[in-house]
Amino acid sequence: MLLNRLQTTLQVPVSFTGKGLHSGRMVKMTVEPAAADTGIVFKRTDNTSGIGVLARADQISSTALSTAIGEGASAVSTIEHVMAAFAGLGIHNAEVSIDGPEVPIMDGSSADFVRGFMKAGLKELDTPARAYRLKRALTVVEGDKQLLIEPSLRQRVKCSIEFKTKVIGAQSLEYRSSLENFLSIADARTFCHLSDVQAMREKGLALGGGLDNAIVVTESGILNDSGLRAEDEFVRHKLLDLIGDFALLGAPLLADVYAHKSGHALHAKAMKLLLAEKDFYLEEICPETAELVDILPTLSLLPQFALHYA
Repeated sequence: MLLNRLQTTLQVPVSFTGKGLHSGRMVKMTVEPAAADTGIVFKRTDNTSGIGVLARADQISSTALSTAIGEGASAVSTIEHVMAAFAGLGIHNAEVSIDGPEVPIMDGSSADFVRGFMKAGLKELDTPARAYRLKRALTVVEGDKQLLIEPSLRQRVKCSIEFKTKVIGAQSLEYRSSLENFLSIADARTFCHLSDVQAMREKGLALGGGLDNAIVVTESGILNDSGLRAEDEFVRHKLLDLIGDFALLGAPLLADVYAHKSGHALHAKAMKLLLAEKDFYLEEICPETAELVDILPTLSLLPQFALHYA
């Protein structure tokens, strides 16, 4: 998440239509400007509860192959890619209305959301932004998966993955938070192994998945005729997921993050712990006092973004 001195929101509403990756259901999602200190709030319009769900770690209800918040008829799943777009562009406040249970997967990355938000435009609000400085290290381990978060004066991530499949293998990426760096990974798509597809569908997952919204990996390569968008697209997407999940802390986190084979469950566990023991782990600061302050993204950067996808 970018650090801005003032809170931000969109200038005008923007809508997205597509199918859910796991539900396969067509949905329309509209993102509207919101007042300062609203945060990112998701609201289902296909039920009468009228209950909005704040996109925050203590609202996470599932991490089964995606991140979901809320319960019952108010639940919204697969929010990580749009949350990464909010975080990567430094958007603090928005109201997200959706007429189904799952955010549309679009092309399997954050690219369409970023394009839509940049086209809608961003505006500053007359309220100071906030960020968190990590006061002490936190390590979360599950088997061979590890997430280490250490105090820092900036936002940095080292993400590494390891798969037996030859086309993926071991990949790692070091990332320092900035608009330019975020735009360089925003189009990294989700991926799955062909051998896992049937099992996922038997569990009611990946019903909307296909070559138009995911990289499908086999033992000898990938099924997508267009190929990869980058040699390390797999680890780039894992980093994108991490950015989206970490956005559920509710404010940028100044920390050095080392993520090895981590995923939604490990991210959720760490973010929930940081919020539950906020006084012990976190110090709330104004970004003006931080060493790293990124400029507010503007529409002037849209040509650079478009060029990346040419």
